[in-house]
Amino acid sequence: MGTEEDYQVGYGKPPKNRQFGKSEGNPQRRGLWDIESTPRFKLEQMMKLSEAKLGSIIKDKTAPQFERKLATCINSGDWKTIKEMISEVYGQPLQVVESKTNMQVVLHDEARNEAAFNKQDE
Repeated sequence: MGTEEDYQVGYGKPPKNRQFGKSEGNPQRRGLWDIESTPRFKLEQMMKLSEAKLGSIIKDKTAPQFERKLATCINSGDWKTIKEMISEVYGQPLQVVESKTNMQVVLHDEARNEAAFNKQDE
């Protein structure tokens, strides 16, 4: 029973070659985007490169502008610009602000009236 000719494609029954784990099925990567094209990934990878490789990226006119600028900053040691790029990619560091408030308990009308009544009795 159940040859490939008997198999019907429909709801919950994708074609055999496109089922999960098959050659034309779902891709074997996590996430919905290409992680290698994100600025964060490029920044982390370029920080690991040697001066010679950074120089070749700077000279390559076909390289994306972001990569060339980043390589220039890393190679020259322009730490202010590198810091700005890191803040742009990772976001600003968490800053904790401690604040104290003085909250006074507000009595309801009945409790306030009862407190005033008890004060008069004394």
